[in-house]
Amino acid sequence: MSERESRWWPRLLGVVVAVVLLGGAAEVALRLIVPDTIRGAARVGLRLTVDHPVEVSMGGSALLNAFRGGVGDVTVTVPDAPLIEGVKADATVHASLVPFNPMVGEIRDASVSLRVDRDQLGPVVNLVTQGVAQTGEVRDGSLVVGRSIEIFGQEVPLSASLGVAVAGAGEIEIEPRGVTAAGLDLSTEQLAQAAGGLLDPLLQPQVLCVRDQLPRGVALTGITLSSTGSATISADLAPGIVSDERERLNGSCSEE
Repeated sequence: MSERESRWWPRLLGVVVAVVLLGGAAEVALRLIVPDTIRGAARVGLRLTVDHPVEVSMGGSALLNAFRGGVGDVTVTVPDAPLIEGVKADATVHASLVPFNPMVGEIRDASVSLRVDRDQLGPVVNLVTQGVAQTGEVRDGSLVVGRSIEIFGQEVPLSASLGVAVAGAGEIEIEPRGVTAAGLDLSTEQLAQAAGGLLDPLLQPQVLCVRDQLPRGVALTGITLSSTGSATISADLAPGIVSDERERLNGSCSEE
């Protein structure tokens, strides 16, 4: 090997080492800085206190994703996230790529999962029964709801078992699986007649539109009723859910 070649290789090796070290430093810096930025944005967006826990994890190479213009494989978990009417849920949001400035960019492949504990199911029960049910719980894979109603001059507690599933991006399918009236031996038809149509949401299969309860950029994908008594609602998020204000406005059941 000539003297010129022997001098060339150490220089090249030095350049490679420097690039690797700089890349490693940049990777570490991104992983230190980006999660704090996301936590701050989550707390502001959900109106959380500064000490509310927000967990952020990043998969893959932060540096390589930075060349794509954002942060990749991001998962954000927020326990007890406030939803509507005082209801809280454990929220988990995942996206394959989040732009450095989500306010002007699009999020890729984003989805959200909301786990609602048994003591927070009231508004969910109210939604799927159109306000008919007064109580509700998850039992044996069904939503068991109840209310009291006057039948034959006496107040009678009723209990109905409902199957709940997503029928479309903004629709929920309700499947009645049985109804009982304490102390009365009546068929479903007799109960419906005695209640004068009040119990129809508990007795008849139906597809319920909830688009007017959801932002336009949220598309329901599933509802899971757990043996622990909780309910988990999953949905896909539109790429512009953060940057486009229209995607955050509630939809309408009159939309095609």
